[in-house]
Amino acid sequence: MSGDALTGAEIEAYLGRLWQRTVKVEGLARIPGGASRETYRFDAHDGEKTHRLILRREPAKGLIDTESETEFRAYQSAAGVVPVPHAVVLERDGAELGRPFFIMERIEGGEVAGSFARDPFGTHCQTLGEDFFGALGRLAAHDPAGSPLAQHASAPAPDQCWRVALDYWEGVIDEDALSPQPIAKAAIRWLRANPPPPAQRVAIVHGDYRSGNVMHDGAGKMLAMFDWEMAHLGDPLEDLGWALDPIWDHFAPGMSCGMLPRDEAIAVWERASGLKVEPAAMRWWSLFASVKGIAIWISAFREFVDGGRQDPVLAVSGWYTARRQDAIIAAQLGGRHYDPVPVMPSSDLAQVLIGAGIAAAGAGEKVGAVDAFAGSTLTVAALLALLGAQEAEKAAAWRRADIADMRALLGEDAPVTHDGETLDALDGIWAALATALIAQHDAVAEAGGDETPFFDFYRESAARRELAWPL
Repeated sequence: MSGDALTGAEIEAYLGRLWQRTVKVEGLARIPGGASRETYRFDAHDGEKTHRLILRREPAKGLIDTESETEFRAYQSAAGVVPVPHAVVLERDGAELGRPFFIMERIEGGEVAGSFARDPFGTHCQTLGEDFFGALGRLAAHDPAGSPLAQHASAPAPDQCWRVALDYWEGVIDEDALSPQPIAKAAIRWLRANPPPPAQRVAIVHGDYRSGNVMHDGAGKMLAMFDWEMAHLGDPLEDLGWALDPIWDHFAPGMSCGMLPRDEAIAVWERASGLKVEPAAMRWWSLFASVKGIAIWISAFREFVDGGRQDPVLAVSGWYTARRQDAIIAAQLGGRHYDPVPVMPSSDLAQVLIGAGIAAAGAGEKVGAVDAFAGSTLTVAALLALLGAQEAEKAAAWRRADIADMRALLGEDAPVTHDGETLDALDGIWAALATALIAQHDAVAEAGGDETPFFDFYRESAARRELAWPL
């Protein structure tokens, strides 16, 4: 059985048995990124042909509760509809590799943008955006009946798509949150009180359709869509809402996935899908996308802590990305457009952390020349130091401000808390007040009262906590 590190000998043994011939594996390397699967690239020589392949193996414990078969069947089902690599083989029990995995062909010669890279597509953003959102529209237009994914996963009724999706992600928040989530709970409260119209069509939903999962040729052509581990059957507006979320705008407000203005992206999708995007439905699925996002980032931080704080990517997701997502949700609840407010540090402690981040980034660049995965890990650790410099500047201040505002909102209903000045003590006070605030907001909403003071606090709290992307 395989241990933590996947070896060429294990892959050779598996492919040799599968293909009934001697196989030589070369160039085996783990690919950076991806919290739900271990991803490796390699070449397999069978004596007649060289197969350029990607292997996706389930980790011992993953961020997102998915199975390899779902992703494999999604690749099979999407083939010919959107650009995807050819799915080669699935092993449900892991065979020689110890844990479930699948293999697919490798697509060469393309680029994949970092999720938070600035201006990643340059002058080709318009062309790529039309390709990208057009492909998503084709997926929405495609009838999944009889597809491998439809045979593997159940399809909800059109009027239940929203409920199935919301129930699942609210469950993730409830199970994984390490602290109360008043902003997410306010969004969920609104979503349940204002359900969307039934799905116009039940279709294949990619589940994570965004700029960081697309390979392109650098000149505006989409080569492949990756990472189908959250694929399912549902309302295709779920994917559109996710792709339109400002979290993926590459710091160009209003540019969906850094490619097209929101209205243009929707128009491209409508033409390709044959469906009409109703404003009320789009508002619901847009807010849902942000709730789904915060659920994933919360789960990432839980996995970071429970996993021994080993993976810095999970820390970035559960810290920086979660705070930015909170700001996006708060803006939607308040009816205002999201506008990031960067704050840069200047204290002595911040300067020390900035220096540590710069040093780690330099080391990551050097290590990455020989080991891409290790180099990427060092680079993300450097990013954490740079983000930590900002937090050091305002960690106590935002907690005190939130605590004062929540006590004012709760009035006589504010729970009695002990005083304290350490961050741990302030976090305890904050959590007690946030729990009470959630209950009070529930009561006010149930009675049809004025929720504006709550929404105003959520916007202010999110703005205080948000961190600026340092790269």
